[in-house]
Amino acid sequence: MIMSSDRKNRKERLTEVKSGAWASSSQDYLRLANDLFEQSMAHAKRFGNNISPYPIAGIPLLVSTLRALLIEANSGMYGADSDLGAMRRLATDQNEIELVAKKYIGVGSIAAQELSLLYEVRNEIIHPAHMPAGTSHNTPLNMLLLRERGLLQSSGKPDSDYTWLSQLQSHRLFQWSFVTVEQVAEAVLANHHSMQDFAALHLKCYAKYRKYDL
Repeated sequence: MIMSSDRKNRKERLTEVKSGAWASSSQDYLRLANDLFEQSMAHAKRFGNNISPYPIAGIPLLVSTLRALLIEANSGMYGADSDLGAMRRLATDQNEIELVAKKYIGVGSIAAQELSLLYEVRNEIIHPAHMPAGTSHNTPLNMLLLRERGLLQSSGKPDSDYTWLSQLQSHRLFQWSFVTVEQVAEAVLANHHSMQDFAALHLKCYAKYRKYDL
């Protein structure tokens, strides 16, 4: 009952005008994610240029960054008109994927597919299922695309590999997550900033991870 009340309170804050103050929080999330990426790069350099524990913390932060950005943008914070329909969807939809796909990057686009995959990675981290995946290489079937693209921390053996959580401790996976969020952020900021110069400056924050690349 308490959980239901808490969820209701969060929804109401997105769709109803309430007293008090608020400000941008997407940059708080993003700053910490960038700090974790810098630490991840340093760690990966010491261990084969990929193994890193930091994606376990950083990838969920990136998804929270994107959600905060969408709330700020659709509330009118960046100068363009507010979108009350989008705010209602942010309050009620299970996640932001469909809203982002329909409004910004195109349903069925590669960017939408990448975003959907990123959310599944986030779900694997924040809703861990630590039992065996039923595959010889320990990668869940719905995550095979990550394996095929070389984004996981892997022994390279098709018939045996690290545990699933260990496979997610991959700097390459962290980097791919940043690339995915940057692509979405570019579309969102271009749509909602009333001045494109400000949009370009804002987007630089989402590209900061590039200077830490291996």
